[in-house]
Amino acid sequence: MQWEYYDRMVLFNETQEGLASGLEEWINGVGGDGWELVSSTPLIAPNKDGVAYGTVGVHLIFKRPHLATAEA
Repeated sequence: MQWEYYDRMVLFNETQEGLASGLEEWINGVGGDGWELVSSTPLIAPNKDGVAYGTVGVHLIFKRPHLATAEA
């Protein structure tokens, strides 16, 4: 089986409740299109000295069966 891949970087927003991604509706939509989350990596921001100080987002990687392969 062959796969197609899709990636997305998301930066978090500060809210009164804390950090928020805003992914709830979007991620359900891509799941409905057949995309499956296979990996996520936190995006770490450095301070002025180059030392990591916190997570500011996430890099997501999705896969789904390649349509030409799935139809064969």
